[in-house]
Amino acid sequence: MSRILRAKVLGRRAAASPARAVWLTVLALGAVACSRGDDAAVEDAPAAGDEPEINTIVDAEWSPRSDRLIVTWNRGGRVRLFGVLGPDTTGAALEPSEGLRISDGPDMHASWSPDGLWVAFASTRDGQAEIYRMRPDGMQVERLTDDPAEDTDPDYSPDGAWIAFVSTRTDGAPRLHIMRADGTEVRMVSNPPGTAHAQPDWSPDGSRIALQVTTDQGQDEIWVATPEGGWGRVRRGASPAWAPNADDIFLSRGDTILVARMSSGSLRIVHQGGAHPRPSPDGRWLAFVRGAHPVSRLYALDLRSGREIQLTR
Repeated sequence: MSRILRAKVLGRRAAASPARAVWLTVLALGAVACSRGDDAAVEDAPAAGDEPEINTIVDAEWSPRSDRLIVTWNRGGRVRLFGVLGPDTTGAALEPSEGLRISDGPDMHASWSPDGLWVAFASTRDGQAEIYRMRPDGMQVERLTDDPAEDTDPDYSPDGAWIAFVSTRTDGAPRLHIMRADGTEVRMVSNPPGTAHAQPDWSPDGSRIALQVTTDQGQDEIWVATPEGGWGRVRRGASPAWAPNADDIFLSRGDTILVARMSSGSLRIVHQGGAHPRPSPDGRWLAFVRGAHPVSRLYALDLRSGREIQLTR
């Protein structure tokens, strides 16, 4: 598994975990098994040493209709994509889900096309980190990038014409790039700050891209870029996600979720006890991850009532 994908699976919020070395080993073994099609060897193998079984949600992305999510899920060291139904907005009880597997892995960080017909994702299934797309049911997989560098973290633009992603192809560091949705016209967004970029997220109006930037001092910050190369720092934090109003950016600091308002510069706490926030396109729900290696789960927060629902087991 590539260096960038390993870092994404670990997540900076779990970087202090004492089991980090063991986890990296299990992920590497999972990648080897995936490449040879040895499904049972990884899926059913016990965790190394005294480690409990790995059941870790890495991230999740809402469908355009806010009715389901595609989740990056690490089960026993096998990192794959699963479909999970969204919360029942009628208020009826919802049991935590086992999800429906839609990829064989190692795959992660999915992004829905605005029309809901495609899902872009990063994968090392062919030996290096590249960007692919597939139908939401896992069919018709197509490779979009083919470069010796590492390409990860795809995100569709609101009009579906472009994909923002992170690549080491230009100067050797993970930098924000954009390309056409078919994989053509690849270019780095100029004047990049910091030493590394991650998790780009297009604004709903398509004018800006929020992303996580690691500074020269090793601190994670949220920046906003224009496709033409304009940059601006927002706040310290990680895992940025635009709200549907195109003014608010959700972010996380440790296990606290906050929202920064671009127009006023304000910052307020939204929820404590979670990370990697993702608002639903209809503005009703905020998906987030609670926990750390080896066990974390996906939840949804009702932004109107404050009610919390556990989505995955």
